This record gives sequence, structure tokens and C-alpha cells, in this order.
Amino acid sequence: MLSGTGAKLVISARNEHKLRELQLTFRSVSIEVLPLDVEDFMTLSIRVNEAWKFLDGFDYVFLNAGMSVRDLVSDTQIEVERKIMDINFWGPVAITRELLRKRNQESELHLVLTSSLSGKYGVPKLASYTASKHAMQGYFDSLRAETHGAGIFIHLVIPGFVRTDITVAGLRGDGSTNGRMQEALAGGMDPVDCAKGILSGLERGKEEFVVGGFERFTVLLNRLFPRLMKKIIRSNPLQHIKKFQRSWLGK
Repeated sequence: MLSGTGAKLVISARNEHKLRELQLTFRSVSIEVLPLDVEDFMTLSIRVNEAWKFLDGFDYVFLNAGMSVRDLVSDTQIEVERKIMDINFWGPVAITRELLRKRNQESELHLVLTSSLSGKYGVPKLASYTASKHAMQGYFDSLRAETHGAGIFIHLVIPGFVRTDITVAGLRGDGSTNGRMQEALAGGMDPVDCAKGILSGLERGKEEFVVGGFERFTVLLNRLFPRLMKKIIRSNPLQHIKKFQRSWLGK
């Protein structure tokens, strides 16, 4: 979708093969491939500098690398919790600090952070993931306040259930790969529709917005009726959300 606007792109991830496939799919578009692992802090400044040289600066930077862990707190190793924080929180923070040092003070810079419903309220078996997203929300809310009027724009995207492999590639508490898609995501929004929703929110200049299906209303429910929301998510939260959806929509 960005390619259709004539944007020049740098795409990054750990899997260089998939990045090259994307590059070949959009041959008519200016796309540079830059393999990057946000957990490797020693190389992040180098990678940011390389990306900056490719395009001579950035207008928008999408920071959406993430990893999930699904297990009870009592069954989750501290090393796994640290890994989740490194990828989901410290990685975006380190990249952002490099961008702030390099940016031209006269040009605008938009930072687009992918948060989560878990960034707004706690969920059973997602404590470490939730903590990383809460940290992201707080940090970048503060950065937005610090940089107001300086040409830096912070956009926090809160996706609902999106049909991706984040839980397939995610971890269990012992560090092993989960290997299966969570039921909520299997029936979730198509990733392309999610991307369209994100771009729509950015076009409208929204600082924070939710993209997803009916589950997006849980953010409002948590804000208005926190005690009810806590009761809903204590056990089988997905079933409770579906039940609430049926009663709301009459389905």
C-alpha cells in the first residue's frame, strides 16, 4: 500500500529471504532490503545509519517488530521475560534514540509504534508481553509530550485480533516455540485490512487508535467499566468477549 503512493521504502526483518521476495514482488517500487534483528543492540545504530543513507532521512518509521510469550507467570523463566522486553520495548527505544540524534530539526519525523490491546489492560498468561506493551505506551506517551512542537509525531497503533503468526513463532515460558496459532488470531482480521486501517489512522493524524474487529471496544470498556472488564478477563476472556459480542449484536 505504501508502494502505491510512490513512497521509497526500506524494509527490515530478521528473515532476509522473505524481504527479498517482497522486493521482487514490487519490482517497480524503490525498495531497499536491510536485514535487522532488534534484539541485537550492538548493530542497531549501524543499521539505522545504513537505512538513513539509503533514503537520506525518513518521513515515517514503522516500529512493529514483536514477539509473544504465552504462559503462567510462575512457569515463565526470567530469561524469557527479558527477551520479550528486549525485542518489544528496548529495541524500538534504541532505534528511536538513534533517529532522534540523526534527524534534521527542520523536517518532520513520524514514529509509528505497534502496541496491543495488552498495552491497555492485563490478560492471563500474557504478563511479560503485556508488560512490554505497557512500557512502550508509557515511554512513547512521554516522548510525545517532550517533543511537542518539535516536528516529531508519535502514533501508537493498537491492533486487535489480526491473523498473523506472532503466536506460532512465539514462546512458552520455558523458551520453547509455541508452534500454534491462538484461536483469537485465527479468526481475526486479515493483515492487509489491518494495514489499511493503520494507514487510514495515520492519514487522519491520530496519535493513538485501535484497529480490529469487535474486540477493539474492550479498550473503551476497560476505560469506562474497569471492574467489569477485570471480571471478563479473569478466565476465558475470548469466550466472554464473544458472548458480549453476540448479546450486543444480537447474533
